[in-house]
Amino acid sequence: MERSVTNMEMFRNKVYCRSCTNDTHHAILSKHSIDDGDEEGYFHMTEVYIIGQCMGCETITFIKEYDDSTMHFYNSEEDEVIHLDDIQIFPPKPLTKKGNHYEMVNFQHLPELLATLYKQVVANYELKHYLLAAAGLRMIIEGICNDLSIEDGYVIDDDTGELALNKNGEKIRRRNLNGRINGLYEQRILTEGQTAILHIIRKLGNQTVHKLNDPSRKIIKDSLEIVEHTFRNIYELKKYDSLKKKYFTAQAPE
Repeated sequence: MERSVTNMEMFRNKVYCRSCTNDTHHAILSKHSIDDGDEEGYFHMTEVYIIGQCMGCETITFIKEYDDSTMHFYNSEEDEVIHLDDIQIFPPKPLTKKGNHYEMVNFQHLPELLATLYKQVVANYELKHYLLAAAGLRMIIEGICNDLSIEDGYVIDDDTGELALNKNGEKIRRRNLNGRINGLYEQRILTEGQTAILHIIRKLGNQTVHKLNDPSRKIIKDSLEIVEHTFRNIYELKKYDSLKKKYFTAQAPE
């Protein structure tokens, strides 16, 4: 029996069909949405549960789409908002190749938002969604600056790698991510070398988002390791501060 697609609502992205063993267009047979957020309006989340049907073989697939206010990323350098997708399908798409598992680091002092971003970047890496992983890595750097209240800094000229100067030969200071990364160095949170590496990740995220260049698996893996090293330097050293306090408290005269 032939099926008419007239007036049928379609899911906006192709998703995996286990019968076609490929990403295909799906019609929406039924859906249910859940909205929630805080009273102040600072945070809002939406979950949409969908029964979809492959437009090729008509196999039924269950789709869950999640969205919240932290997934709308403002790129201050280009003055635009970028939205990251969180789409799950059931049964899930199988990994076609082995060896893409990433061993996550169990950070003890990472802020909750950064921990969530870290997990999502790793998940996209394992699923080979390298474009989304690159955008997520850039968001992590933004998140670090937000958490540490780094609002601005001197700007690096991406062509020369030197500090950018205005027509009067004065250093340019900006509130964009370029400047905020340098703000981490100015506040002595990171070394000059560590700051330079974060600029590489920033530029990778820019190229990925604006030119839709899909980065290689190795680049994402190397970038993840750099971010983990940054997490250790900024957040995990807190446990040593705690240990130092305990030591000096124990040694203090009564």
